[in-house]
Amino acid sequence: MSWLERPISAWRRTRPASVALVLSLGVALAVGLAPAGAMADVATPAARTAPDLSAAIGVDLLPHTDGFGLLPKPPAFTKEESDRLFAEGKRACDGPCVTPFGTVLGVADGAEGRSNCVTTCIRLEYSFLDRASGAVSVHADDPKQENLQYIGVTYQCVEYARKWWMKNQGITFGSIDSAHEILYLTEGKNLATQQPFPLARSINGTAQRPPRRGDLVVYYPDRADPEWRHGHVAVVVAVDRDQGVVALAEENYDNQAWQNPQAFARQIRLFEVGGRYTLLDVAPTASRNAEGGRIAGWLYPLRPSE
Repeated sequence: MSWLERPISAWRRTRPASVALVLSLGVALAVGLAPAGAMADVATPAARTAPDLSAAIGVDLLPHTDGFGLLPKPPAFTKEESDRLFAEGKRACDGPCVTPFGTVLGVADGAEGRSNCVTTCIRLEYSFLDRASGAVSVHADDPKQENLQYIGVTYQCVEYARKWWMKNQGITFGSIDSAHEILYLTEGKNLATQQPFPLARSINGTAQRPPRRGDLVVYYPDRADPEWRHGHVAVVVAVDRDQGVVALAEENYDNQAWQNPQAFARQIRLFEVGGRYTLLDVAPTASRNAEGGRIAGWLYPLRPSE
């Protein structure tokens, strides 16, 4: 459940006149893959209607797509709606918090997951990775140090996905307007070589490739729900296909302490039917999740065998 992202330099130029731009929490600063896009916002009545599935045909034509049926991205929000949502996000940070902002909730493979207070909170602090030491630091503005690689706005789900990829795979991904748009990306970037590489995606429910460790599980947005307006992204840290269980690491899903603080935030169900794979946002021991979301698919670096 993430807001949007925009480069720090752009925020510094536009505050306070264009607070709408501050809702973007997915753009990789200095990644250089694509320019920052427009920010997201609340739904208009038209945006809440069922999407035109005919438009999804073009989405399925994305390169390196396993499966079919990926829905198109919803329309952008208006500036007025974005301004209002940003003001609401700042107020949400005042609490009450599920857990205090910045509290360590768990760690997976050296990537700490911290509390964002509540899912709708947006606080203008930015995390950076020291490429030499692997240390993560938080700054109120861009420190402009060559050894520091921008990760994201603390402590959003997009920030955690980049952080895990950077620390464990030495890669990152570029500009997005919202967490759910990660699934539509076609290129990532290698931090060591600064070279782009292709990304592939599997569409939930029609995929023939099961999710694997290191994949990014991406959720569709729900414009009618304040906590799901921008979807969500989490990292797969373990898969048990025999038991039908996938373990996820993440930030800003529910801001509660992880189920296993040294390994994963939570586990969800995986099904295989007729050689096609489906992930459900439901715990292995449960039959429903009233607060959950709809999973769109999973994203991963393209490898020669895929």
